[in-house]
Amino acid sequence: MKRSKNMNFQKLAADILKNVGGNENIISLVHCATRLRFTLKNVSKANEEKIKELPGVIGVVNKAQFQVVIGNDVAFVYNELIKLGDLKKQESENSGKFKGNIFERLIYVITGIFQPLIAAIAAAGMLKAVLLILTNYFGLSKDGQNYQIINFVADAAFYFLPILIAHSTAVKFKTNQYLAMAVGALLVHPSR
Repeated sequence: MKRSKNMNFQKLAADILKNVGGNENIISLVHCATRLRFTLKNVSKANEEKIKELPGVIGVVNKAQFQVVIGNDVAFVYNELIKLGDLKKQESENSGKFKGNIFERLIYVITGIFQPLIAAIAAAGMLKAVLLILTNYFGLSKDGQNYQIINFVADAAFYFLPILIAHSTAVKFKTNQYLAMAVGALLVHPSR
């Protein structure tokens, strides 16, 4: 990933950390392709307006999760936030302390499970789209070896999705990942 020039990620991370209520207000932090996704103890401590005004911030979304939209540089800001706030340690100390109504807790669990899987599912979907374009516009034969290989790779994430979900769920609930994957494998076993 190419780093933007003239962007002080450490300062941006410090400003975001200050305006979400500091270390003590953060339960967990993850990022996707363009957003920092915070789970906060008290969302009212976050200053949305100040965060929106920070150079490098595209916007803020405050639904079930507090999200700061950064764009392509999100990984750099995330890394600085982890360093500044010692958030890996903070997350382990706060695990299981998320409060909210049943809907908010359900969303928190579901996003925590599916967040790590987004890249694999998106890549598989993009490969399927490329395969569709190659067959419809460039004459790639469905009987050919190239089609079969690309199709096999694109189907893998979807075919083994129960195993991926089992692993991610085990990580979220801090349980044995190998046992969870074995149970997930039961769902894809060919003789079931």
